[in-house]
Amino acid sequence: MSDGMIEGFSAQRLPGDGLEIDVLVGGSGPPLLLLHGFPQTRLCWRSVAVEMSSDFTVVVPDLRGYGRSDKPPGDPDHVMYSKRAMAKDQVAVMSALGFERFAVAGHDRGGRVGYRLALDSPGVVTRLAVLDILPTADFWASIDELSSVVYWHWSFLAQPFDLPERLIGADPGFFFGWMFERSGYEFAPDSLADYLACACDPRSIHAMCEDYRSGWTTDRSIDRDEQAKITVPTLALWGERGLVALYDPLAKWRAWADQLQGNPLPCGHFVPEEASAAVVAAFRSFFGAGA
Repeated sequence: MSDGMIEGFSAQRLPGDGLEIDVLVGGSGPPLLLLHGFPQTRLCWRSVAVEMSSDFTVVVPDLRGYGRSDKPPGDPDHVMYSKRAMAKDQVAVMSALGFERFAVAGHDRGGRVGYRLALDSPGVVTRLAVLDILPTADFWASIDELSSVVYWHWSFLAQPFDLPERLIGADPGFFFGWMFERSGYEFAPDSLADYLACACDPRSIHAMCEDYRSGWTTDRSIDRDEQAKITVPTLALWGERGLVALYDPLAKWRAWADQLQGNPLPCGHFVPEEASAAVVAAFRSFFGAGA
């Protein structure tokens, strides 16, 4: 297992919403928060974070339940791992660092936390980037023959406690290793080691299941029932070889964001690693315009 560090960054334990979040901070300039996805840790942003730290103060946390952050047990309504709760963590983290307004970029689950943060705290987020996702309610409504097979883990992880926990826990190294191998992307060995070591923690397995249970219940209901719009400039990026590309992402996000731009990148799902140079270029242009 790696130490979970990014060169030139310092580690801190900071207060989230009733728990502690493990965070890396580096660089100087306007604040930029980078949020990772499933089943990864903050190291997915390593290349992007180092490049962006020359112009921004880059904050790279592990989401609650993931990596080195606290992993509380779930609750019957799956509110503990809702994206609303995870977003509150990030507001608290940034406030502890002295940032009351900041830009946000999130990949995969982190993108869901990011857009919920922008919706719930419109005076806090200055600019938002979402990478390789559709809004949660829209994704569930769009599931078809292809996505039900490619994104099978959405339904599997959302099954009631403790079916997926028991099945994954029987051989977590195989389960998560198979998922990474199936992506077709060759991850940096130390990053992959970190992802696997952290994900195989039984507390993380439970947290990730709760994350997806919340996606099916609380997150989906909030998305579907609340009609708020993202009012800050929003950038949507996605992998041209990924599933999201088949669902006209800009059309989906236009219903959510008033100031939208975006485009595909030459990669699959794991955009921050597969196309880090293209992500840095897009981020410099987009976030630099609001610095």
